[in-house]
Amino acid sequence: MGKSKRSPAGLELTLYRDLARTFRSFDLNTVAEEVLESLRRTLGVDYGSLLILSDHGQYVERLFRTGFGAERHVADRFGLTKLEIESLVRDMIPKYKEFPPGPAAGGSVPLVDGHHIGALAMLPFQLVYEYDGLLLLASKHGEPDDAGLNRESFRLLEATLPDFAFSIKNALTVRRMTDLITKDDLTLSYNRRFFEEHLAQEIERARRYNSPLSLIFLDLDGLREVNTRFGHAMGSRTLQEAAARIMNAVRTIDKVVRYGGDEFCVILPETDWKGAMEVAERIRQRLAGAPFLLDETGGIEITGSFGVASFPTHALTKEELIKRADEAMYHIKTQSKNDIRVAQPLKRFP
Repeated sequence: MGKSKRSPAGLELTLYRDLARTFRSFDLNTVAEEVLESLRRTLGVDYGSLLILSDHGQYVERLFRTGFGAERHVADRFGLTKLEIESLVRDMIPKYKEFPPGPAAGGSVPLVDGHHIGALAMLPFQLVYEYDGLLLLASKHGEPDDAGLNRESFRLLEATLPDFAFSIKNALTVRRMTDLITKDDLTLSYNRRFFEEHLAQEIERARRYNSPLSLIFLDLDGLREVNTRFGHAMGSRTLQEAAARIMNAVRTIDKVVRYGGDEFCVILPETDWKGAMEVAERIRQRLAGAPFLLDETGGIEITGSFGVASFPTHALTKEELIKRADEAMYHIKTQSKNDIRVAQPLKRFP
């Protein structure tokens, strides 16, 4: 049975009521979820994601993503691979500048697999600072008379998206102000100040709920040679690229921290040492799997030395956890490099 239809005026009123709700919060997660839920409920959108992106030359970094699984469901239902969707997303970022803000910049892309089965919409919009927004929506219905992504949907989106974008801008501004305090300027990972406070909170939470917590300590191998051969500017670029690879290899709830120099830490809530070893291996492969600064230098190989420690297996306090992970990393750094070592478990006395 299809979705029930409401009058355009009724739908627009509902959207503006939802819009008012988004202004009650300055939390970016909450605002983004409110926007997507409104579109799902009001316009009959089946799948959607909101991406907030920063365009650094050729590199598009996903600063934030939320939604009800658009990429995965579009890939499954419409026969597009995740890489194809990534390509569509990347292609849309520079193109939005050629159009006025709003859905007209993206439009609906019919998806055909033997017959018309739906529509995919990419709706770019302008935000603040160097950030752009991209609304990725998918509907199982795509014909003009169907519910879902049709002409009336786009008319309503064109009317309301700038206002929704304004609420996102407000939340993004608050997030940006917080980032100025807690983020490392160069790599956009978290800084040492954030690390000390957040790790203490996570240890306390793990102790309260009797759940594991792991810490990965990693040191980049070869950065000193980059600074010597190509200068510190290229060394900084290498750090940025390494941080991006690390952040793209972990979950949203995991926190990547630039501990100092070329050292990074990854805080992994609700993760035991075995799970942390899997994450460390994924990061190790991301670092070693492709050369750095290919265009600028012809390619530089950068690897990482990793140490893993977990609460409560290897340590019971914040200080102990840092020390044990650091010691494990140092062993690799001085022995083999480009490898992972887990800390020795605590001795348990009867």
